[in-house]
Amino acid sequence: MKSPTSRTILSKFRSSALRHGVSVLDTASARQGEAFNEAALIRPNIDRKLFNVSHYGVMIPNLPEPFRYFSLMAIIGTAGNRMIDTEHMLVDKPSRNVTQVSGTAAPGTGQFSSYSIDRDCEIALDGSLVRLGSDVTLSGLYPNIQLSITREEFSLEITLHCHDNVTWFAHAPIYKHLGLMADYQGHIVYRGNRAEIAGLCTYEYFTMVGPYGLVSKPLPERLKVPMNFFSYQIVQIESDTQLMLAKVGFAGETVMEAAFVRSRGECSRTYSHATHFEVTQWETEVRVAPDGRRMRLPVTFTWTVENGEQVIAVINGRVDTPFTYGLCSGYVGGYSYQGEFEGRKVQGRAYIEYVDTALFL
Repeated sequence: MKSPTSRTILSKFRSSALRHGVSVLDTASARQGEAFNEAALIRPNIDRKLFNVSHYGVMIPNLPEPFRYFSLMAIIGTAGNRMIDTEHMLVDKPSRNVTQVSGTAAPGTGQFSSYSIDRDCEIALDGSLVRLGSDVTLSGLYPNIQLSITREEFSLEITLHCHDNVTWFAHAPIYKHLGLMADYQGHIVYRGNRAEIAGLCTYEYFTMVGPYGLVSKPLPERLKVPMNFFSYQIVQIESDTQLMLAKVGFAGETVMEAAFVRSRGECSRTYSHATHFEVTQWETEVRVAPDGRRMRLPVTFTWTVENGEQVIAVINGRVDTPFTYGLCSGYVGGYSYQGEFEGRKVQGRAYIEYVDTALFL
């Protein structure tokens, strides 16, 4: 039997090896600082056999009461990934299925739905239109995007103007994931009351190679990509700066723990050598998802981001919205925070995505 010290050393070695392997294949860090010039990449890929999974996202971390945040996270196709797949939501073959989770903190605005690409959706091959049933419509091409959300007591209409200061979360041969700073303007109608909204948000996209261009039935769990943890958070720092925080686990080891800073008119910066996420309080009850999977969710947590001897950020967060299920196999919500950023005190609102497979049945 290995001693605790031996297990710790082995775990650190595996984590280091996985991080190194990812860094060899992933050219994202080398691309930070470049203006965005790959607009043609942003397409739904419903006509492709290999890059047959894509994601569109719009996230606003700091809306006024009672909304607090807004998010749309849509996945076109099925990834063959333990953390991402939600097979109980399949309404078509995995390659022709779409899911989306969207909403705010206000009661009755959260939604998790699935659609058949061929029966329920209208999707242009160039990405100029992505309509998911009567619930979600994305139209337009970079840099100008329109988003419409419609449901019984809630609707949102906004126009986004994307900047070119792109953040690359991944740029690997089989997976490309980007985020763009965007100005938005529009309105929300909630229970008969209209609110004008405007500010800074994030427009996101990824595409990846998935197995379901070659096979038509869901894969058994043992054959899926063994991602086991994911948290992505967007912290609004004052009016013109976004701090994005991410932690990713693969096969039981951390392969990414990073911070990305993006300010209006400036290139994205990445801090990945001394970024750390720690949960300090959990919900008292374990969540049970509609498919029976169990998950512990955080209440309070701390991010620390350092660069050598310089402290870039300390973010102390407290979740203060309901969590909505459907962010892959996990949850999405909002939180309030206080802390420091580049030597000054900060506080405000932020957005959180959280998936942890440790308690999966």
